[in-house]
Amino acid sequence: MRKLITILSLLFLIFASKSHSIEVSSLKAEKRLEFTELFPKRICNKIYNQSSFGAEQKLFEDVTLRKYFNLKRINLNEENSNLTLFFDERSFFYKEPKLNIIIFNNLSDDFSSEMAAINKKIIEAKSQKIVVCEYDLKKSISEGKFFDFQIFFENSTKVVSNVPPTILIYYDGTVEYIYSDEEVTYNISEFNYKKYPFDSQNVKFKISSKIYEKLYFRASDNFKILNNEMRKASFSNISSPGWTIKQYISYPYMENLLDAYSDYAKHSITTEFLIERNSVSFIYKFITPIVMIITLTYLTIFIPFEFYRITSCMTLVLSLVAFNLVAATSKIPDMPYLNVFDWFIFTAYVNAISVLLATFAESIYIGHFMGFGQGEILKAPRSKKLNLIKYRKISWLFLFLILATSSLAGYFYVYN
Repeated sequence: MRKLITILSLLFLIFASKSHSIEVSSLKAEKRLEFTELFPKRICNKIYNQSSFGAEQKLFEDVTLRKYFNLKRINLNEENSNLTLFFDERSFFYKEPKLNIIIFNNLSDDFSSEMAAINKKIIEAKSQKIVVCEYDLKKSISEGKFFDFQIFFENSTKVVSNVPPTILIYYDGTVEYIYSDEEVTYNISEFNYKKYPFDSQNVKFKISSKIYEKLYFRASDNFKILNNEMRKASFSNISSPGWTIKQYISYPYMENLLDAYSDYAKHSITTEFLIERNSVSFIYKFITPIVMIITLTYLTIFIPFEFYRITSCMTLVLSLVAFNLVAATSKIPDMPYLNVFDWFIFTAYVNAISVLLATFAESIYIGHFMGFGQGEILKAPRSKKLNLIKYRKISWLFLFLILATSSLAGYFYVYN
C-alpha cells in the first residue's frame, strides 16, 4: 500500500510540474544598459546648449540608424479584437560627427582635476563607447537640440510609454534614443478564426520613420545577438498567455514610394511572428465532451425502442443544449463564418435531431401500423417484427451516413 501511495505521489508531482505555465526566460542580450553620467552636469549642459542637430527638419547627409527592441509580452484581447505588444526597451542610435567635435572642444577647454580623472577613466576603459550625458528626449527634440527621426509603429491604434524616453550621448559622438516600458496596441479584426480552437495566426508589425530621404535602418549588433538567442531558447523569453510562438523574424525593409529609381523610400524594421493557440485544455474541456455526447447519442439508436430509448435520447439532447450554453461564452468575436468548434456543435445537433426523428418514426410505426404499445412490442413474436428489424438496420446505416457527411462537410468547409 505504501509503495502504491509513493508511486501515485510521484506521478502527481510529475504531472503537476508539467501543468504550470512556462516561465519566461531572460537572455543576456536583454540586459538593460546600466550607467551613470560620466561628465559633470556643467559639461553636459554646455554640450546641450551647443547642440542644434534638430534645428533643420531635414537630413543633408546619409544617416544609418542601428535599431534594437526587446519584445517581452504579447497579450490578445480577442473579444475586442486587440493585440498589445509590451516592449521592455526600444532604441536606435547613429554616430554624429559634429557631436564628437563639441565633446572634444568642451574637454580641451576644461583643465580641472575632475576632467583629468575622467580622461584617465576613458583611457583605462580602452573604449570610447561610454555614456557621458543623458537628456530628456521630448524636451531635446522640441528645442531642436537633437534630430527628430519621426519613428512610429505603423497601423498601431495606441502607443503608451510608461517611462519618459531619454537620449544618451557617448564619448565617441554616438547619439542613442531610448524608449522603455512601452505598450503598443493593434487591431486584429483580420484574424482568421476558421480553425478555432486549432488556429495559428500571423502577426506583422513595422517600426518606420516619416523621414523618406537619406535615412536607412539596420539591426544593431545587440539586436542580432538577441534574435539568435531567442531562436535557441524557442522564444521562451516572450510571454504569450494562451499562445505559443512558433516563428519569429525581424529584418530591415525598404519600400519605394515613387518608383524603383526614386530617392524617396520608407525604411523600417519589420517583424513577423507566427503564434499557435494552446488548444490542449480546450480539447479536454469542450471538444472531448462534445465527441462523447455525439457518440452516446448515436449509440442510443441501437437500444430497442421498447427499452425507453427516447428517454435516453432526450436526456443526451438536453445535456448537449446545456453544454452548448456553457461553451457559447467564447472569447473570440462573432464571425460571418463557422469555425471548427461551431461545426462540432452543429454536427452534434444534426446527430441528435436525426436520432430523435428516427426514434419518433419508429414509435409511430409501432403504434399506428403495427398496433402495439411500448410494453406489448417487447412480447410480440419475432415474425411480426421483421419489417421493424429491417427499419432499425436501415436507420443505423442512414444515421451513420448523416453523421459522416456532416463531419466531412465541416472538414472540407474549414480546411479548403
